[in-house]
Amino acid sequence: MSEKQKDGRTAGLAPVPWVASGFEPVETAFRDLQDRDEELGSAVSVYLEGQPVVDLWAGYASPGRNVPWRRDTVVSVFSASKALTALCLLHLVDRDRAGLDDAVVDHWPEFARTDSEAKSRVTLRHILNHSAGLPVLRTNRAGDVYSWPRMIAALEAASLVWEAGSRTAYHAVTFGHLAGEIIRRISGKMPSRYFAENFSDPLNLDLSLRLLPDQTDRLAFCDGDSWKNRFTRANLTYVAPWFRGWQAQYFRPCGTDYHPNSRRWQHAEAPAITGFGTAEGLARIYAMLAGGGVLDGVRVLSEDMVRRVTRERPEPVKDHGIGHDVRVGLGLYYNLGPMADLGPNPNSVGHVGMGGVTSFADPDAGIGFGYVCNHLYQPTPKSATLIGDRAARLVDVLYDCLRDRTRP
Repeated sequence: MSEKQKDGRTAGLAPVPWVASGFEPVETAFRDLQDRDEELGSAVSVYLEGQPVVDLWAGYASPGRNVPWRRDTVVSVFSASKALTALCLLHLVDRDRAGLDDAVVDHWPEFARTDSEAKSRVTLRHILNHSAGLPVLRTNRAGDVYSWPRMIAALEAASLVWEAGSRTAYHAVTFGHLAGEIIRRISGKMPSRYFAENFSDPLNLDLSLRLLPDQTDRLAFCDGDSWKNRFTRANLTYVAPWFRGWQAQYFRPCGTDYHPNSRRWQHAEAPAITGFGTAEGLARIYAMLAGGGVLDGVRVLSEDMVRRVTRERPEPVKDHGIGHDVRVGLGLYYNLGPMADLGPNPNSVGHVGMGGVTSFADPDAGIGFGYVCNHLYQPTPKSATLIGDRAARLVDVLYDCLRDRTRP
């Protein structure tokens, strides 16, 4: 933390957006993004070798543009939550309380209540790398995503879409409950509590797997909750699953209120999607990974586990859910667009979230990066990206700054 930030906090003054010397172009690029007509509010945070070098925020915390975005504003991080959930499961593996090649039924016997022979071969590794064979469920009812017991019961009653390990397909909604129930069975704690005790609290992260009471008065509301979008979500939940193939089942457990502005989203724990936090919170947890499991002198993961997370370097495989090639590791994605646009280094690893959220570690450069927003980019069939170009623009400028620092 810079002296400027420290002084502002200790004096009780409102902190101000800040960049370290040499990173001024990032601030210029960030301000340019704010000039776009559709932009609302956003924040970006960057750590370099464990120290903050970028801490910027601007705009509005509501679609009505009547609440300013503050440094401590929190917002939905959508699917970036999946990486946080994965880290909880990896933390248990790191503590020898589970193994990556353990069968899920070793920890959750009821998982194989249906299709027992096939489901008994599903491992924790399959869950983490989205090859478990349960990207969707036909046993769901609308709204199940917001009910832990109903979602778990649906997973137990479901048959595999295909044999575990035979295909990769993004487990967009099911991932959090699959990994989360294993976390709960092993630790006796819900994923949000486990993440808080083992990551957020020791690393001082304003980041959670469900909206916390002390975050509610700092919450940014997102756009994209119009009647047209609610109608589309209703169609995807109630109509499409009856007439189309397995991919049309993705939204079956959701509903018209499948949006972070809804009360049910804000009061549920669905750790594939219900994470909330700040850009700095995301940057700090990835700074920990870039730093070998340590941040601010606090170790939360062993060096060996961090090497396994950040050095796996998988080859591209087709994701049958999103229709693009991906490089998926242990719950985190390695750099490969459009699923993971994470800068120029193919070794960067992290996770993005719907609408533009971007978070990653570059272990080679020592970078932890976090970007959050409440204007949600909407991809089209012709889009070259799933999350828009805002974070990508900032990352490009950031790496230009890094190159300038190393030039003689």
